[in-house]
Amino acid sequence: MSIILLEHPRPRTPERYESVVNTPLSSCLMTGYIASTLKSNHHDVDIVDANLYGWSFNETIQELRKKSFKLIGVHLVYLWENTEDVFEMLLNLRRSVPGTHINLYGHFPTFAFRELLANYPYVDSVTIGEPEATFPELAEAVKNNKDTSALYTIDGLAFNSTNSKIEEGVLKPNVILNKPRKPVSNLDKLPFPSRCDFDLLKERGISTYILASRGCYGKCTFCYLDNFYGEESSWRGRSPENVFNEIFDIYENLGERYFYFADANFFGPGKNGKERACKLAGLIMDKGLNIKFGIECRVNDIDDKTIGILVRAGLKDVFLGVESGSQRSLNKFRKFTKVEDNKKAINILRRYDIEPNYGFIMFEPDSTLAEVRENFEFLKEAKMLNSPGITAHLLHHKQTIFKGTFDYEKRNSGAKPASKLGYESAYEFKDKAVEAFSEEINAFCLQALKDLSMNRDFEKEERDSCVYGENNSYSRQMNEKLIEHFERTLYSYE
Repeated sequence: MSIILLEHPRPRTPERYESVVNTPLSSCLMTGYIASTLKSNHHDVDIVDANLYGWSFNETIQELRKKSFKLIGVHLVYLWENTEDVFEMLLNLRRSVPGTHINLYGHFPTFAFRELLANYPYVDSVTIGEPEATFPELAEAVKNNKDTSALYTIDGLAFNSTNSKIEEGVLKPNVILNKPRKPVSNLDKLPFPSRCDFDLLKERGISTYILASRGCYGKCTFCYLDNFYGEESSWRGRSPENVFNEIFDIYENLGERYFYFADANFFGPGKNGKERACKLAGLIMDKGLNIKFGIECRVNDIDDKTIGILVRAGLKDVFLGVESGSQRSLNKFRKFTKVEDNKKAINILRRYDIEPNYGFIMFEPDSTLAEVRENFEFLKEAKMLNSPGITAHLLHHKQTIFKGTFDYEKRNSGAKPASKLGYESAYEFKDKAVEAFSEEINAFCLQALKDLSMNRDFEKEERDSCVYGENNSYSRQMNEKLIEHFERTLYSYE
């Protein structure tokens, strides 16, 4: 039996330059891990990356019709106003191949499974949370033509019962949620993720990702990562030896020399987490691998000794979860860090010639103009507003509240959902002056990003990077314009 794993098209409108927040980077290897696990269980698997190929939804359907398969897993990504296009595609697929089992997996369907199954009854099932153990069991059930009763035995699966009712002429699905699947305790036991279309990925400037750990020991109110893995989830790391073996395999067989760790938090908790990172760095240096790599981490994990060792092993890029220059906001986000920790981490990285990229929330529902001012002064003092691409992102970034986060649950009773799926919580700012200011800055920064996009040299830029790296008079003028407009407008509201 052939199985298709689909990365569906992900069109981006100019208004959604912040679309990276809709799914964590760690999900980028989810399809590869499912594929390798299925292959280890002797299933025939085909990855179709319509997003990478640049296909439209219609082109994707046409290509899928050429294939023969009984099960299709769709890595469903939230696309805001374009989400409905994904389901129109799936409905067309259902009509074309009525006997195919359609399964959804990923962060979005994990938290919105009830609404998805109720609104789109032609979807057969949803994989909840980590998929590697659930998907092979589903594949066996479909392969052996078992009826719906077999689905009740698969942990980590949600589906529509055949006992759905019709009330007032409307189908009322009966959504079943099985027992939660426990996260994989030993990640070393998983096969390395399948990697296909490597040359095309390189041609598109997309990094070679490594997932060395899962989860995070932090409990930030705006993040749903831990909840994705389950109520009792915690940070889990692969052994340094296991991670090194995957890197070495790609280094030798594919000739790759740059890797980006897709971990939400590259460092595990405390002293042991840093020692593990240093051990991996030691293996890279001892084996003589000439590589560069990037990581993502919290500011409290940055210390001089550890960064020094990682830099000698090839550390080049760091995405730093700064989040705010206001202590009150950091406390609300449950970051358990201080503004001074942010400054210290940035300064350490710069001593090693690393200019980090930043996670930063300029506006959140309870923001005051005083907190916005604190954020702005922090960005200037920390010299974070140096490149117009980065500056535009930092100055207008508004918190997005998705289902599965603490902030969503806190606001859910008084907030209206942004769509019928209830996945995103729409909100109004508590302070109307902040709301008006945010809207004005958002429009100005989005236009700047559009202008930058029109002036970029796409032949030389990595397309998956939010660091534009402009270094010309046009860019410098744009950067100054962004800062001056923000400051002038903020002053007028104050």
